[in-house]
Amino acid sequence: MDPIQLFHNLINLAAVDQKFTDEEIDFLIEIANRYNIPSEEFETALTGVREGIIEVKLPKEHDDRVALMKEMIKLMAVDGELADNEKRLCAQASAGMDFTSQQFDEILVEVLDEPQM
Repeated sequence: MDPIQLFHNLINLAAVDQKFTDEEIDFLIEIANRYNIPSEEFETALTGVREGIIEVKLPKEHDDRVALMKEMIKLMAVDGELADNEKRLCAQASAGMDFTSQQFDEILVEVLDEPQM
């Protein structure tokens, strides 16, 4: 998946509950640093959020979908709060990516089993 698109998707997920926690911001900064995403992309993504445009663009490739879902789950859990809007968006994205409940559960277990940074 294109790192810029991944980044925009994650910002949109973080914004769906209409607040950014410090933990979410730190996680987004970590993603930006990992993929060398310029600070201008933060501004571009935040402008879309300010304008009320919250949209997750789903990748076509299965591996990209799994990677996106993993990052979405990590972001949802990073602040210790699972807002209903976040859960709903994650569930919609999972369904939109044609994951079965079992596949989603497997992805969730993989994420939960990963060592924490």
